[in-house]
Amino acid sequence: MYKVLLVDDEAMARIGLRSTFEWEENGFLLVGEASNGKTALQWLESHEVDILITDIAMPVMDGLELMRRARAAYPALKVVLLSCHNDFEYVREGIRLGASDYLLKPTLETEDLQAVLGKLKEQIAEERKRTELILRQELSGKRQELEKQLMKLLAGEEPQQESTAELAWLNEGYRIVVCMLDGAAKLRAEEGGLFIEIVMEEVQASCYEHLERGAAFRVGSDQLVLAVPDEGGDQESWMARLERLHRMLADKGYSFTMGVSFCSAGSGGLKRAYREGLDKAALRFYFGPGGIRSMMVSPKRPSRSGNTEAGMNALREAISEDWKDKAAECQKRLLGCWTCDNKTPVEVLREAQELLSLYQLCKGNRYVPAEQTEALRMMESVEEVQSFLWSVFESLWKSEDEIEEEFGFHRRIIAKAIEYMQGNFTKNISLQDVADHVSVSKNYFSEMFKRVTGQNFIDYLIHLRLKRSTVLLQTTTLKVYEVAEMSGFNDVKYFSKLFKKMMKLSPAEFRDRGG
Repeated sequence: MYKVLLVDDEAMARIGLRSTFEWEENGFLLVGEASNGKTALQWLESHEVDILITDIAMPVMDGLELMRRARAAYPALKVVLLSCHNDFEYVREGIRLGASDYLLKPTLETEDLQAVLGKLKEQIAEERKRTELILRQELSGKRQELEKQLMKLLAGEEPQQESTAELAWLNEGYRIVVCMLDGAAKLRAEEGGLFIEIVMEEVQASCYEHLERGAAFRVGSDQLVLAVPDEGGDQESWMARLERLHRMLADKGYSFTMGVSFCSAGSGGLKRAYREGLDKAALRFYFGPGGIRSMMVSPKRPSRSGNTEAGMNALREAISEDWKDKAAECQKRLLGCWTCDNKTPVEVLREAQELLSLYQLCKGNRYVPAEQTEALRMMESVEEVQSFLWSVFESLWKSEDEIEEEFGFHRRIIAKAIEYMQGNFTKNISLQDVADHVSVSKNYFSEMFKRVTGQNFIDYLIHLRLKRSTVLLQTTTLKVYEVAEMSGFNDVKYFSKLFKKMMKLSPAEFRDRGG
């Protein structure tokens, strides 16, 4: 509703305007009336008004003086002048001073008032939109600068002198919350890295909407870090707010594991607090995704470096001598030590990498350590790592002929999959659908596709769909949502964001420029 103040020294004129126009039905609210400019000006000081409708000729303070003072104090205020025929010179002066329009009282019809107010409503809406955009841009700029300074602090750099005031709230006490996107590896394989980028942007915006103070900044592709004031040390209410944020993200379909640091104060404690939050969030490696892990003191782990070294030596000897059963026993003992009481996730992944290197050393150049290392980095649980290592372990005992035959089989499977994708990419097909078509498991197919083509499945599928969309944009007059649908995208918002990220132009801009 747009708020209107009516000013006229003639009571009958005010009654006529009030009663002959359907204010609320047309989107307006008549919030007040006044009989002269002085009274109206006093009224404006304590009430919010969007449109001022005022007669020109009034005692005490006329309409022109009212308008001049009112617009000086409230520049966004729209003014409509009411005049008689012999007031034309005043009307011209009023327009010069900034009146939006005028109405002739003797011939005033409801349609005239409706037309003038309708035009003003559009102007106000457009101005508010521009103002909101400017404010959002200013706020975004301030947030980006704050995020940049916090990232520098994490990197061990000193903040710029002019940024010290913006970071002053750190001295009041704060906690770091490390938010890890659950299932990021699966999303990356099935939806693509750009999809994760869009998800993280939306989640970051949601965090800013929920947080009254603090900052939310990205660390890596699937990790969001919140720096949130401790608000006086009321841990219970602080955690309640964080739990509401966690539920809100879950309601939007985003699963995050959150790790919360102890309370810190001062910029010097930021790195330590981040490490605490990261350690808590990383416990999903053992306990599963989701939830909030806070202020947990991990038990002191006994050193097992000697046992690990001895186990590695025994495994190396067994593999080198082709003693499969003995090698399996050695590996089982090594992997059995991977519990939260004995190893951090980082230590587990480091030992897993050492095992891959050991396999390579013992069995020569038949394996691709880079691919295996990449696969390890994508794993989020100890069970995944153990399962992966056992599958690699089994492949150690295959002959060269078996390996070559297997790779030839992979090429045939992927060729069949690509043929199916090229014929069906405009439909709502998924990694699971294509894997089913070639009769292999989804995870096995995903790894096979990357090994044979050098691309992730989703990247190849997106390439096919975007190529189709560019052709449709260049050769048809279809609406953007129709182009998205006919190219295989079932969400026009996602299509538009993805298109702009890939093509550096929005779909509409791409069409206007002729590609």
